[in-house]
Amino acid sequence: MRIGLAGLPLSGKTTLFNVAAKAHAPTRDYLGQSDQINNGSAKVPDERIDFLSEIYNPKKTTFATIEFTDIPGISNEDQLSSAKTLADIRICDAIILVVRLFEGESVPHVRNKVDPVSDLEELLLEFVFSDLDMVNNKLERIAKEMKASKKPNLVKEQEIMTALKEALESEKLISEVNMTDEQEQLTRGYRFLTQKPLLVVGNCSEEQYKNPEMPIVQKFKKACQEKGFTSLLIPAQIETEIADLSGEEQSMFLAEYGIEKPASDLLIAEAYKLLNYISFLTYGHDEVRAWSIQNGTIAQKAAGKIHSDIEKGFIRAEIIPFEAFKEKGSVAAVKAAGLARLEGKEYIISDGDMVEFRFNV
Repeated sequence: MRIGLAGLPLSGKTTLFNVAAKAHAPTRDYLGQSDQINNGSAKVPDERIDFLSEIYNPKKTTFATIEFTDIPGISNEDQLSSAKTLADIRICDAIILVVRLFEGESVPHVRNKVDPVSDLEELLLEFVFSDLDMVNNKLERIAKEMKASKKPNLVKEQEIMTALKEALESEKLISEVNMTDEQEQLTRGYRFLTQKPLLVVGNCSEEQYKNPEMPIVQKFKKACQEKGFTSLLIPAQIETEIADLSGEEQSMFLAEYGIEKPASDLLIAEAYKLLNYISFLTYGHDEVRAWSIQNGTIAQKAAGKIHSDIEKGFIRAEIIPFEAFKEKGSVAAVKAAGLARLEGKEYIISDGDMVEFRFNV
């Protein structure tokens, strides 16, 4: 699954992408916009993996990862380019909208005024209009097909598409429309922009980050809250400087600025949640590893993440909650305290479960 970084030109998307994915993609200027898409992966910071690695000193430590796509800025001044950009965003599974809060004469705002609330509204309207075009086209095709045959599925599709059309024409997002499971299934294949999970990142200055009570920051946060969006403040330029430092220098830099950990770590963690991912953990002297699964995955399906043979031959899963292991210090101590469990194939894996699968091939 992939997260798309989207926003207006010169909002700092590529800088944020470089920080998250530890990449070195060239930043774009407004006149030099290109169709270049940058792809990269980011390691998901996980203190549980760090802790287990200290205990087991494994030959290999593997963190969970997520995939990011840095997409060119959305510009409604070029309809062809805008359509392609929106299509590139559409194939992503979730969206991080990057909205600019920082001032800077060397990087002029494309609308000649830094106004994150207005930028957010503009981006959402672009998504709404794009989805509305898709819905209208679908309704036209359904009407033509229904002249030949009024199949039950066509009637159902027409009903939900009509409801989506009414919502979008009222500038509501599809994610705000109440749908049955069947209707969700009918709409899933369209990959509507306004139906995707969304996180809003305010790319801010150092001063704005350290003083979140500033009016522009408060307006940004209020706008996101009113729309029900999770929002983050990320000083992308400062994060770039942090990323280029060695471990010790980085710690000193963070301490100097009163920052507990890089904001990019928080961004990656929130992006992981946005995809509805959790991690289960495997452990031992050979490898300590975090495995990504969708929240709500049953034990037998989770076993298939490791190997299809384990899923097919699944017998039981031995579950140790990470917090119990951290408190007791060893698997033996956890078992002695009666905190380890044997679960069947329908057990729903929880985030941080330390799992050992028992299977028979």
